[in-house]
Parts: sequence; structure tokens; C-alpha cells
Amino acid sequence: MSDESDKASARRSAPLGFAVVLVAAGLSSRMGERNKLLIGIGGEPLVRRTARAYLEAGGNVHVVVGYEADAVRQALAGLPLSFVENPRFADGQATSVRAGLEGTPEGYGALIVALADQAALISGDIRDLVKAFAESDRRRILIPYYRGERGNPVVFPPEIIAKIRARGPELTARKFIDDNPQLTRRYDAANDHFVIDIDTPKDLERFRAKMPGT
Repeated sequence: MSDESDKASARRSAPLGFAVVLVAAGLSSRMGERNKLLIGIGGEPLVRRTARAYLEAGGNVHVVVGYEADAVRQALAGLPLSFVENPRFADGQATSVRAGLEGTPEGYGALIVALADQAALISGDIRDLVKAFAESDRRRILIPYYRGERGNPVVFPPEIIAKIRARGPELTARKFIDDNPQLTRRYDAANDHFVIDIDTPKDLERFRAKMPGT
């Protein structure tokens, strides 16, 4: 076995510490008058449900806040996570992702960019995704799909995060993915949890019909 193969094997067998940039800063305009992240799902605010799933999966969670930041912080009170402020949250989701990338410390084996409105995700889904990344060469971005539909969250190797940071704020994570398909890898999910999010009252209605008790 070559030295390079030995190194790759060692990487795959080593425990993978991962950080999570949880985007929770948006205006929630499609939900109407309510901030969707504060809506109760299964007895707790949506943003807390999502954050807890990543914490239970073993992630070091960094929540990007902007719109109604104080209320979002309150909804997450008591959880072992940290916050990143995005003063430009009204300019769109890409600015929140960028704020999260800049505000999360280095030293992790992977960084997950996640959305706080994915109510169907559970810790087991996230662990399966992280395991798939850990068992790969850990050099490509891992993107979940379900029956051909692209989902979230997305797992980034630290080397690629460093490249995105170095290029400055004009380069978004999504643009880097679109411009570098050779640096991506597909994860075929076992369920539709990765492609469900809650943006509108209709989305919420469909989710509650699908998941009784929520």
C-alpha cells in the first residue's frame, strides 16, 4: 500500500469532528406575519428542533442570526451552541452563509452548511450524511439528493472552505459549487427529510399532515 493510500485510510478511520453553520437569519417573508423559525413544531420552536438535531448528531453548532435575532436567541436558550451575527441578513441567504463561514473557527474535519427550517431532519439523518463524508476521500463537497431532487445540508471539506474564504465575499458557497462540479459528490439519501423545508403556510400544512403530532 502506498503512503498516499495509507494517509487516505487513516483519514477515513479517524473520528470526524464537524462544525455546523446553521442559517437562521432570514426574513421569513413567505410565511406571512410569523417568523417561521419560531413556529411550534412538536412542542418546540422550529429553529430549536433543527439545532437540537445537529447537536445530537455530534456537531459543534454556530447559528447565524439576523432578522428577529433576539427572539431566535431566546428560542435557543440553554443549548450548547454559539451565535454569529449577520448585519446584512436582508440582502439574502448568501450573506448569512458567508457570515457563518467567516465566523466559524477552523480545526474541524468538515463544515456543514445547514438551513434552520428543515423540520423533518433528525440526528440519525445527519449522522448518516457525516458517515458518508467520513468514508469518502474527504476532499469533495457532499450534496444530498432524494430521487433526483437536490437537498440540504451540504458538507464541505476544510480545504474548500479555506478557498472560498480566500476569494472574498463576492464568491458564494453556491457559486463555488456550481462552478466546480468536479469537486462535488452525490449522497443518495434513504428518505425525503433532506428535501423538505418550511417556507410557506402550505409547506407547514403539508409537513404536519405528513408528520402527525407535529
